[in-house]
Amino acid sequence: MKYLGYILLFIPFGMFCQNIDFTTKASKSKIVIGEATTIKLEFKFPSSQLIDSVEFQLSNGEDSIGNNWELWEKSSVEKSSYENENGEFFISFSQNFTIANFDSGSYTFPPSVAYFNSKKLFSNSLNFIVTLDEIDEKASIKDIKPIREVSIFWYEYIIYFFKEYGLWILLILCIIILVIYIIKKYYKKKTNLVTIPSIPIEITLLKNLNAIEEKKYWENGHYKKYYSELSTVLWEFLEYRYEIKTFEKTSAEILESLKWASIPKKYLSELIRFFEISDGVKFAKLKSLEKDNLRAIITLKELIESERLDLNIEKTNLVIENE
Repeated sequence: MKYLGYILLFIPFGMFCQNIDFTTKASKSKIVIGEATTIKLEFKFPSSQLIDSVEFQLSNGEDSIGNNWELWEKSSVEKSSYENENGEFFISFSQNFTIANFDSGSYTFPPSVAYFNSKKLFSNSLNFIVTLDEIDEKASIKDIKPIREVSIFWYEYIIYFFKEYGLWILLILCIIILVIYIIKKYYKKKTNLVTIPSIPIEITLLKNLNAIEEKKYWENGHYKKYYSELSTVLWEFLEYRYEIKTFEKTSAEILESLKWASIPKKYLSELIRFFEISDGVKFAKLKSLEKDNLRAIITLKELIESERLDLNIEKTNLVIENE
């Protein structure tokens, strides 16, 4: 009789829960490492039962669920009602959870818990297969895509520049005007400054090219080292001579900036060829031809010699003196 009393005590709760359906479903059961998948917790019961609210909770209620699962995102609990084929009305509480796993293998997502009317009910568990991303080892290495030219009108550069730096330009102009005013007002006396002649950057870069040539990089199979050091010399000269930014710029971006510079067209076409070979050697591990290696350093030397600012300044001063 004692055990019969306990059984009779739990019969109403068992009959109550038989009308409740608490399930867990996944959008995908086979996923790749790090790929997110969504699981939906749904709690359904007849509308005749009095359940005001339902609270869902994963296995331990934390971001790390166990079995290498991680909780990324969860939605709010949604309540809805519907009528089944037999004309019976049901109420549904549902919530979505976004999860991911970062280890390959077969994993079980543990049952979730639904709390309602001071009671709790467990859902079903889910089985997942987590695999590595498949790589086609037979696929051939593809060539580097050619440099794509982007047409940008000159006024677009001006509009963009003033939108980005307009306030800074105005502030700098105000500071310059203020400094000039202070200098004219308080420092009228001229001071004779002793200037120490500095080595022109063109001479330094030409010395660097000679040093690269003496190291015989490409003759010894070090093609990438050869073109990396040539590119460094070229970037420094272009930034100095034509005032364009080369730091962390791609070859295409540098060439696009050169179109607005005063560089002669013959050198522009030569540089396009240089960048194509240089990118191929550095990023696609191509072996450049001997004629291309020789032409590369000759082109840079001719460009620096032809566009030297120090010689142009000296020529200008001589013309002024003769006049």
